[in-house]
Amino acid sequence: MHTSGQRFPLTAKVLILRQLLWGAAYYGVYVLLTKYFLLELNYSEADTIMMLGAFGAVGPVFSAVGGFAADRFIGSFRAVYIGYVIYAIGFFLLGIGASTLNIPVSIFAIALIGYARGLSATSPTVLLGRSFPEDQREVFQQGLTINYSINNLGSFSARYLFPFIVVYAGYQGNFFISGLLMVINLVLFFVFRKQLTAVGNNIDQQPVNLMVWLGFTVASMAMLALVYWIFANLDAGKYLLYSLGGLAIAYFIFEITRATTAYKFKMCGVLIAIFILITFYFYYGQMNTSMNIYAINLMDNQIFGFIPFKPESNSAFNPFWCFVMGGPVIYTYAWLEKKGFSPSIPTKFAIAFVFTAIAFTVLWLSTSHVGANGKIAAEWIISVHFFQSIAELIVGALGAGFIFEMVPRHLSAFAIGLRSVALSLSGILAAVISTRIALPKDQVLTQEVIEGVYSSYFFNLAMLAIVMALITLVLSKVISKLIAKGEALEKESSVKSVATAH
Repeated sequence: MHTSGQRFPLTAKVLILRQLLWGAAYYGVYVLLTKYFLLELNYSEADTIMMLGAFGAVGPVFSAVGGFAADRFIGSFRAVYIGYVIYAIGFFLLGIGASTLNIPVSIFAIALIGYARGLSATSPTVLLGRSFPEDQREVFQQGLTINYSINNLGSFSARYLFPFIVVYAGYQGNFFISGLLMVINLVLFFVFRKQLTAVGNNIDQQPVNLMVWLGFTVASMAMLALVYWIFANLDAGKYLLYSLGGLAIAYFIFEITRATTAYKFKMCGVLIAIFILITFYFYYGQMNTSMNIYAINLMDNQIFGFIPFKPESNSAFNPFWCFVMGGPVIYTYAWLEKKGFSPSIPTKFAIAFVFTAIAFTVLWLSTSHVGANGKIAAEWIISVHFFQSIAELIVGALGAGFIFEMVPRHLSAFAIGLRSVALSLSGILAAVISTRIALPKDQVLTQEVIEGVYSSYFFNLAMLAIVMALITLVLSKVISKLIAKGEALEKESSVKSVATAH
């Protein structure tokens, strides 16, 4: 009997190690940006929330474009490699901007990082999927979950440690560390370039002509300028992000009209799932906007009364719980299957909303437990992340795998990018709505302010999550029927092809 590790190809192991390094580099920067903009660049709470929302949204919304470029022009391996070069440049440039407190340089640096994420986000999943043979799709699903857990290990480590390192190295030192981690990833990809190219798409197997490279370069420069404009003009930029997300979804609908009848049914199921994901990731967006500001303002700086902790690192418990609970979630799936109960992936999305509802109910309750020191115990925030992380584990890895399995191969990178489009649309929407709880810099946090601003906001989110759990349960039945119809048509077509051949 083979273990999952023995059944994992070398390329899969390389890609999972890449995920660890990327998670540490990217989220190490992410965790510092809120205080960097608030304290170092003197942004208001509202502007900081919008900047963080845009930072989380820009990469995902452009990932559909990056997936399209990988599918049609440069190949999946090249998309990752070029993207990681730009990541490294962006992190180092952000360090330079932080050393001089230069706002335009800092904005251009995060524009580079956003563009890099958009270009490279979908292709690692494609490379990972193609690393496994067609008859090992269950192992591929395990690989996705392990990959997701490893990403969270890197993310937790960086989110917890980087705020402490700021004391010794400053913000610029942390940003340079992220740059070095990306350089290590580049070395890794260079060493294993032949193996990774072999599991890329058809374009990876052949040279790209000069005109394509020229077009890609011009398009990249235009895209980078657009991303910079979004960050520099957040009020207008949010509408552009909405439009780009809408265009990506419209293009997917166009591809549905061109697909075979069997794929039409399955892709319609994916389309419904995308709208479910938009709502789910709205809650994920709260973790880095409203909940992050809430924790920075009110969270105690010790866990269990003796473990030192930076309030801005509260989001570290999201990847921590994802890493810890990855194994139990897989075990739970296996146990349910032995009992003859195997819920569909869309049904699992509904279950995820139940955990989200619990998480935000706990967050709402925490507003009534402010201590004598004017802070809430860190354990409240840890508990919120525990329940939301279980929800994220259910949706995060399975969402990408579900989409990958339901679309034609020539659309794989673009379609996976649609999941990121959902993340982007919900992220910017979360930021816009979260500005409602932004407070002036000189605001005194009395219990009346806490209840009037934070309590009602989190209560409403908890109630909405309960409603969405019920709606998603109904929609899961619709998705399952669409997929079943598509698979039945595929089977019928396969039988006819065999009969014709004989």
